[in-house]
Amino acid sequence: METNDRQRREGSPKSTWLEATLHRFNFIAAMRERKQIRRVCAESLNLYRQVEIEMPQASNTDRYARVIQRRSGADADAAIEFMRRAEESFASWPIERPLNFRDIVQYMVVTDGFKADIAVDGVRSRVVDFAIDIVPQMIPADL
Repeated sequence: METNDRQRREGSPKSTWLEATLHRFNFIAAMRERKQIRRVCAESLNLYRQVEIEMPQASNTDRYARVIQRRSGADADAAIEFMRRAEESFASWPIERPLNFRDIVQYMVVTDGFKADIAVDGVRSRVVDFAIDIVPQMIPADL
């Protein structure tokens, strides 16, 4: 009886092994998500720099739309809708301000993260937290 109580308190070897294994997979999934966010940031910034060279007189809004179109294959109307949603999600809260490129990339990261197959990857709720940390490190504030 005492042995069973101790095993319940300390966890059986089988449950401890399972918890350790799941923790490692969780860590691996988190590292994969962080890598994906960095990739989206780098690709988006490269696209922005290309568009900036091609459209030197264009407004930031026009550049953002072009980056969205190139990255996603969306048409002009879909790019405008994407920017509207990004603005509602990031530029209107907690303080209303003009949309910037970080907002666009942050919205890309979050929407890409939730497109994953949940049956395979599980719920990716960490994406938003990771994006808040990573996107500002990789995307300049003045774009």
